Amino acid sequence: MHISNPLFFLLSFFIAAVILFYFFRKQYETTTISSNLLWEQVLNEWQASPWLHKLQHNLLFWLQLLVLLFLMFALVQPFWFQKGIPGDHLILIIDTSASMSAKEGELTRFEKAKQEVVEMLKMVDDQEVTIIAAGQKPVLLANHETNRSELQKQAKELELTYSHENIDKALKLADSLSTGKKSVIHLYSDSVEEADLSGLSDDLPIDVHNFSSLTDNLSLLSFGTASTEGGITGVAVIENQTKQNETVKFQVANGQDVLFTKKVIVKSNSEEIIDIPVLKEKPYYTATINVNDDYTADNEMTAIQTAVYEKVYAVGDVNPFLINGLETIGLDIIQLEDKEKVGKDGIVMAEGVELEELGSYPLLFMNATEKGNQKLTGKPKGTGDPLLDYVEMENVYIESASIPVNKQWDNVLASEDSPLIQKGTHQGQPIVALNFSIGDTDWPLQPGFPIFLYNSYQWLTQQTNFLGYYQPGEEKWLNLGTETEKMSIFTESGKNLYSVDIQEEGFRAPSKPGTYEAIAGEQVFSFSVLLDDREKEIVSAPSFRMNMKSSELIEEGSDTKQDILWYWLACMALLLLMAEWEVYRRGH
Repeated sequence: MHISNPLFFLLSFFIAAVILFYFFRKQYETTTISSNLLWEQVLNEWQASPWLHKLQHNLLFWLQLLVLLFLMFALVQPFWFQKGIPGDHLILIIDTSASMSAKEGELTRFEKAKQEVVEMLKMVDDQEVTIIAAGQKPVLLANHETNRSELQKQAKELELTYSHENIDKALKLADSLSTGKKSVIHLYSDSVEEADLSGLSDDLPIDVHNFSSLTDNLSLLSFGTASTEGGITGVAVIENQTKQNETVKFQVANGQDVLFTKKVIVKSNSEEIIDIPVLKEKPYYTATINVNDDYTADNEMTAIQTAVYEKVYAVGDVNPFLINGLETIGLDIIQLEDKEKVGKDGIVMAEGVELEELGSYPLLFMNATEKGNQKLTGKPKGTGDPLLDYVEMENVYIESASIPVNKQWDNVLASEDSPLIQKGTHQGQPIVALNFSIGDTDWPLQPGFPIFLYNSYQWLTQQTNFLGYYQPGEEKWLNLGTETEKMSIFTESGKNLYSVDIQEEGFRAPSKPGTYEAIAGEQVFSFSVLLDDREKEIVSAPSFRMNMKSSELIEEGSDTKQDILWYWLACMALLLLMAEWEVYRRGH
């Protein structure tokens, strides 16, 4: 304990004066009286009065004395030194990837990181703190915050994102926020090495807190199913990342219905391939390895048994504007001369080919024949179909239109009595048909052209009621129609997680890997959240520090001055003063 203002100990003179005055208070004289009748009545009343009245004179003295003592000690400002955290600005980066869910003892790495952050925040002394959650995209939770309670709240509310961490982006964000301050970065992760910090400023101190204990892990690397002539078959790959052979119980299920079970011995530091025979036909399959390891996030995978269209096959003489437009929205275009080579993993975009020559697959068909072409005199007018969401067609020029292949299909765009764009089904598969040539219109020069192609791709692929595979927390805009506003997300067990207004915001996949359902109106869609392959191996690295010697602030064992005690002493003096006044008031 130390004293800031010892000069104020001179105030003890006033305390001595109070004690001295107490000794010289009024004294009573002994007097002989003729009768004590009246005094007996007064004595009885005094004995029946509260104890406070009996002690009021002495109590007032002690209260006054304590008030003066507390005030004096508050003025001298006692303080002590406490182990402090160096730096005017602390930047805390916490890894929220799936590997941080690995256990280290009774707690996970992530829980330990949160505990260390909370303990560090208790030691913050008039310092600014920035908190960054390092997932696939860094999230700024607190920026130059000084409110300790708010900082601790943000730290306690941190949650895993299960995405692969992007430490480089998080460090660049931290570097940009460190300007003008003597900043220190504290990074909590499990496998960060010095090479990962190459883009950081040379003079910016950083303390990397890695969790590097050895962790046992067996991983389900891959799992998939396929339709064959004999039925549904599958294959899975299990990796043993430990130094000893492990016996693993592998099973495939659909909900509570277990379809396949097998015990497998996986040798140390090796992989084991499991062939799965014919399975009952189900909408999805969940593979699980039942093993007692320290990392459970990679013990389960889902395969949804439905067509997944990830590519676009261009068949025939397809206009380059169509190809460029689909490439603009990020699709993989494969141009084929032989329509027989079309795969089952994509939709088909065809032009210059007869519809009867095409097979059964989702189809974007260009019905642009010269026979029977009709000159258009009216402006194109939409029917409010979702394919034209955010697409303005009023100023689009279309010279002529072909005769529609099927007049029973729904009209999406028309000019007077001429259907220009139609949608429907062909051979049991969805189809979007354009009854005009792209070369006879200025539509590719309009901003709505790639939007229409994106809407068409979404509609063609979503007719299977499968929204696709997602990374944890992945965001994507969905087009399910203008009448659909709300989409509710449910777990496999039926628990409602959240709802999304798909007309106003993008769809965001849940963070935890697994199988989910999305209900929009009367439509039920399924989708799967998959763990990033980079998160299927537990990698550890030792903790280390960089650029610490270059900063004058960073010294091992540096202390901070704690002088909050004067505040509480002053508060106690005020409370005692109020109590002294109440005792004095009741005594008169």
